[in-house]
Amino acid sequence: MAEFKFNLLTHSPETKRVVSTALGAAAGEGWGDKDRHKAVKMGTNSNHVLCAADDEIEAFVDTVRGDTVNEGFSFGGVSRGGRHEAKIGPGQGTTTAAKVLDYVVADAQIAVGTEGVAQVKTGTPTTHKWRIVQLMGDGFEGSTVILERDE
Repeated sequence: MAEFKFNLLTHSPETKRVVSTALGAAAGEGWGDKDRHKAVKMGTNSNHVLCAADDEIEAFVDTVRGDTVNEGFSFGGVSRGGRHEAKIGPGQGTTTAAKVLDYVVADAQIAVGTEGVAQVKTGTPTTHKWRIVQLMGDGFEGSTVILERDE
């Protein structure tokens, strides 16, 4: 019998709930395609900014356009739903390994302009709850996970 595991969805774009937004904490940061899939939270200037360690994840960067808005902020879309691939970051440390159904928060993200997916670690989010639905690896740093929003 074939083994089934949850994975990224390649259809049903309505489940991703992509919204347009300014990207970055300041004008001129120069977000691009290398920043797709990183974890972000809402900023105070009609924008989304990279999550810091222990932040609740509000969305994932879905697209980045070449133009700017709001006097120099990058522009693109962020996905507030669906499934997303992430990596367990170094903040997981030597604590109990992440496992399926564990909730996650952001770990320190890879810098803007550097290729990489969202970095996460197990945690206890209260508002924006993302959980692991598939784990590839031992659950420690570097393991790939598929996340799904628990709504």
